[in-house]
Amino acid sequence: MHFSLDIPTLIFILGTTHLMQVVVFTHQYRVNKAYPGVGWWLLWSAAEVVGFFFILLRDIPSFFHLVIIVQNIMIVSGTIFLYVGVRLFLGRKVDLRLIAPLALLFLAGLLYFLFIDDNLRFRSVVINATLSIIPMITAYSLFTYKTPSIRASANFNAAIFLIHGCLFAYRTIMIFMGVPMENFLSPTLFNFLPFFDALIVSLLWTFGLIIMLNQRLNSDVSEAKEQLQQIFNTSPDAASITRLEDGLLVDVNEGYSTISGYTREEMVGKSSININIWKNISDRQHVVKTLKEKGYCENYEAPFLLKNGTEITGLMSAKIIHLQGIPHIISITRDITERKRIERDNELKNEQLRDLNTEKDKFISILAHDMRSPFNAFLGLTQLLVEDLSNMEFEEIHSISVSLNKSAVHLYRLLDNLLEWSYIQRGKLAMRKEDIEMSEKIYQITELAADYASKKGIRISYEIPSGMIVVADIHMFETIIRNLLFNAVKFSHEGGKVSINASATPNSMTEISVKDSGIGIPEDIIENLFMIDQSTCRKGTAGEPSTGLGLVICKEFVERHGGQIRVESEEGKGSTFSFTLPSSTQKPAG
Repeated sequence: MHFSLDIPTLIFILGTTHLMQVVVFTHQYRVNKAYPGVGWWLLWSAAEVVGFFFILLRDIPSFFHLVIIVQNIMIVSGTIFLYVGVRLFLGRKVDLRLIAPLALLFLAGLLYFLFIDDNLRFRSVVINATLSIIPMITAYSLFTYKTPSIRASANFNAAIFLIHGCLFAYRTIMIFMGVPMENFLSPTLFNFLPFFDALIVSLLWTFGLIIMLNQRLNSDVSEAKEQLQQIFNTSPDAASITRLEDGLLVDVNEGYSTISGYTREEMVGKSSININIWKNISDRQHVVKTLKEKGYCENYEAPFLLKNGTEITGLMSAKIIHLQGIPHIISITRDITERKRIERDNELKNEQLRDLNTEKDKFISILAHDMRSPFNAFLGLTQLLVEDLSNMEFEEIHSISVSLNKSAVHLYRLLDNLLEWSYIQRGKLAMRKEDIEMSEKIYQITELAADYASKKGIRISYEIPSGMIVVADIHMFETIIRNLLFNAVKFSHEGGKVSINASATPNSMTEISVKDSGIGIPEDIIENLFMIDQSTCRKGTAGEPSTGLGLVICKEFVERHGGQIRVESEEGKGSTFSFTLPSSTQKPAG
């Protein structure tokens, strides 16, 4: 039986059809490449195009063997690609233990019956058997592993695969049983059937696979919508959907109502701007601007107002979505008020800890550096006395004794300052305020410094109005004056002058100043004079040691009284330290 349509024309139509399928599956792959398997369907259609167009070259003698190999490998490979794509799309692994041996047997049979034993019948049996088995196991996968969402399209595709497999099984049996093998391209029913099958089945597969993919997409979209709705409704955070332009609330979840205090009915259909959810409307404007520029906004902190007027801090993330073509904002806002409070507390504690560590380091530094030198001197002098006392003249013993006394005095002052500072930091130094008549008390302190000043030829004077009274802790007052006075003498040259003055200020305070004509202080040191974590130690004009701790203690004591301390100095021209203390309301006696 012969047909007017010749097989080469049919093969050309098949190649053209598969070429259009390549275009279709290329688009599907670009759009849906997140789904495994779609790319393998594209490879199937491409392999079939190559295979069918190579068939048209069979009549060229020099290409015959190449055509036989390429056409059959491409067509069988396309069937394997379909199988792999279906398995992956269904979420199953490819069974290589089944498909790999089958492919190897096909290739071995094809090559054996082409080059070693050129037998058209057995070669055709191998090819048709392979084209029968692979579609059948593909149909089995579809029947067995289909999901409910794609049941209809999977069953349809499985039936097509099964019919296709049965047709090639029939051809395999008929060829094996000895059906006459005529020219491959002669228009007989037996030759025509596989190409007609390829044309119809490939079109059905294309439509069936696309329908199956669309069913999967619709199912996933539906599931995603349900999950989003569940997340939206069950999230403990405040979730809302508002219109981009005017803030109209379209929907809110239970978390939004719980946090804000408003019921859903009180909010939906109203603008978040009119409800005054935003404490600062500029924050919403910033979010809207960011959304218009980027399409999303992440982790934006802003203050919000609850129904009862309470202010909270919210951390908002938002994205633009379109509902019926109108841009809306879907946002999630987390109440981080407590977290911010904890962060502030932790930052304060960390700052306090840093200060304590700085003070500890300074304390240890002073102990390690400033106590080593006087102790070494003290130990060296005592060792000298122990070893050579019997051989020393009176003048030598006297000189050593003077040096010992200086070292002991310096150690005492250093230890006294360290203890004072330690008490301050631990809050152990109690403050007992009383009225202090300054003239007499400052006179007593200058008497203590008189011997030290006279050795350097320094004159100390003070001008304190009689009856001027301040309210202060007597111990702290004496410590402030003593430290400033001894520092003034220490940094003054021989023959210099130190003066102490006091005057009332308009704000019920008294300002006391200690001025010297000494070496002055460089500007870079002035900035750090009262800081515990900065080293400002300098030796006096006679080489006297210094720790810099005395001024820190003065600052602590002055500020405890509500006063301030400052310094004015020019290098080489002396310094003036001034501090304020509260004035007494008590009138002077007499």
